[in-house]
Amino acid sequence: MAKNTIGAAMKGRTPTVSILCHTYNHEPFIGQALESMLIQKTDFPVEVIVHDDASTDGTAAAVRDLAIKHSGQIHPILQETNQFKRDMRPSRFTFPHANGEFIALCEGDDYWCCPYKLQRQVDALRRYPEVDLCVHSALRLSVRSGKQKRHFYYGPKERIVQPETIIARHNQFAPTASMLMRANAAQSLPDWFFNDPGLPVGDFFIEAILGRKGVLYLPDAMSVYRRDVPGSYTNSFRNSRGEALEERLKRMLYFVEKLRGMKGIPERALDQRLSYVRLNYALQFLSTGDRDRFIRTSRNVRLEGHSGLQAALSAMRRSRMAFEVGRRTFQVHRYFKD
Repeated sequence: MAKNTIGAAMKGRTPTVSILCHTYNHEPFIGQALESMLIQKTDFPVEVIVHDDASTDGTAAAVRDLAIKHSGQIHPILQETNQFKRDMRPSRFTFPHANGEFIALCEGDDYWCCPYKLQRQVDALRRYPEVDLCVHSALRLSVRSGKQKRHFYYGPKERIVQPETIIARHNQFAPTASMLMRANAAQSLPDWFFNDPGLPVGDFFIEAILGRKGVLYLPDAMSVYRRDVPGSYTNSFRNSRGEALEERLKRMLYFVEKLRGMKGIPERALDQRLSYVRLNYALQFLSTGDRDRFIRTSRNVRLEGHSGLQAALSAMRRSRMAFEVGRRTFQVHRYFKD
């Protein structure tokens, strides 16, 4: 069947894919994000739902203008009061409005770089009816340096990745803008995912819960995610310290623990993930020179197959000199890694 762009494909039909775009203060990026959705070539209808959380820049105006320009293709939800500050996450407003058989995610500071992304992912999930989530590799673009590099690449073959691998990781398995999921599975995520206050990030929980039967991985890099965007979760995390950072850690551990006992969530993998969460926060305490909190947090890091790392953490707990050496080494490593 001939491929059409989103506008030509809709024509009043029920969408096959609902694209959910969550945005806040993304004025420099939102146009590219939405245009990358509108140029998708598919043999099925698609809708775009954009949630702006009361941006203080020109993001909402840009969304409104594009919605008028592409009437019937972009459906804006423009908040007048910031909902995140009221502990209400964007997914609470967008997921219930998705009419498609599938849901795709792309935040307002990311974009898609392949016009056949949606078609390829929908075709792939139809080949594997037992799987609820499909992801792919991506390009990482540093706003600070302008450098672009491929990430989230797990080999050249399409394959199903088992939940043990998805969960027992240092960080998320795939970027948000790569995710395509079955809507019935996504909309049946636990109530706490949508409504409980304080959930730090949602990506990992989507991977863990919807990936309990495996995650379908495609090797092609079909999206770009920006790093070092002002106000992003990563930047917010790196600017946190002291008691505020400790509170974030408590919330993250609380929500990860909610996965325990869920059918299909391997306990051993979950324990590894909890140790990685503690490690991430211990390293942030290390970076800020907060040795007391570093000691308390790193003491509960128990990672299988990482004896060298465990020894280094132990040495930094015992010795102030080792702590300072470790701090400088980590800061240099973080700078060059970025």
